[in-house]
Amino acid sequence: MSDRLKKGYLQWRCRRGTKELDVVLTNFLDSNYDSLTDAQIQDFDELLDAQDTTLWYWLIGKDAPEAQNVKSIIKLISFKK
Repeated sequence: MSDRLKKGYLQWRCRRGTKELDVVLTNFLDSNYDSLTDAQIQDFDELLDAQDTTLWYWLIGKDAPEAQNVKSIIKLISFKK
């Protein structure tokens, strides 16, 4: 898959059931896609497999994913510093 298609695919996957997640994920992708490594893009894709509630809890720091690679992406996205 080419980079352009991959970004489009990820943008489509960022469309979630909640507006808040749509905004956070899409803004992160649009702002950081070009600077992410291939591994980080794969990790972001894996992150998008999570259910909305779980993903929101990860982003606000109420819970944390078990997988270290997903934790790393959450740190990049998270607005809880």
